[in-house]
Amino acid sequence: MVKKVKEVVNLNKFERTRLLSARALELAEGDEPRVKVEKGVKLSQDYIKIATKELEAGKIELEIYHNK
Repeated sequence: MVKKVKEVVNLNKFERTRLLSARALELAEGDEPRVKVEKGVKLSQDYIKIATKELEAGKIELEIYHNK
């Protein structure tokens, strides 16, 4: 079973943590944020905050796979 993040309303805490950490790693490696970032925000310190904003806006393009 595959859940696309844009379609998922309720993520459990493990899914949410995994998505945020994976996206924060992508940002740390140089990927551009998919949401508007305020001026003065240091990207190197706020990867998790940016990833959280992207998740809330439905802009994270990652998938969750469940084995059943």
